[in-house]
Amino acid sequence: MTMLQAMGIAVLGIGLLYGYTFWQVRQLRSEVAQTDKQLVAMTKQLDETTRQFSERLQSKDLQAQVQKLQAQVAEKQRLQQILQSAQFNTQGFSDYFIAFARQHIPGVWITGLDIVGAAEQMTLAGRSTNPELVPRYLQKLSAEKRLNGIEFRSFQMTRGAVDSKSGAVPYVEFMAKTADSAAPATAPKAAP
Repeated sequence: MTMLQAMGIAVLGIGLLYGYTFWQVRQLRSEVAQTDKQLVAMTKQLDETTRQFSERLQSKDLQAQVQKLQAQVAEKQRLQQILQSAQFNTQGFSDYFIAFARQHIPGVWITGLDIVGAAEQMTLAGRSTNPELVPRYLQKLSAEKRLNGIEFRSFQMTRGAVDSKSGAVPYVEFMAKTADSAAPATAPKAAP
């Protein structure tokens, strides 16, 4: 009898354990079914979103805008390279003007100065009451630290306009260039 009772309790315990496990499995299957439904819904939503954004990304307007922005970036990078290169004068031209002003010779005056880039091309135009003063003036310019090493490769001197009253030529005009440039320095015509 005791064995039957123990066996009954064991069967009842196994039955309760089986029932509890069966209930847990059912709950888990229900959760798996809900998760599957959510997965299907999210997959559908992801596909829809991907389709919408891919249509937008493939829009010609957006592609044109992207190309325009890429061109702007490339232009800014090119400008940055130019600014960082030695071909761009970052110190300005005031040192040149100071150097020309410091080397003054009475009877010689500058009527035009053209400096291109970082002074790779320079044109100096002027006048003098005495033609012999011009070479002296150019030689004095070479003593300036900022102008040291600049070599004028072409030099031209011409007689100025004839004075209508006296018939004499009151000055000579000169032009010195470091290199042959396409556009000569514009020398304003100033009275002596």
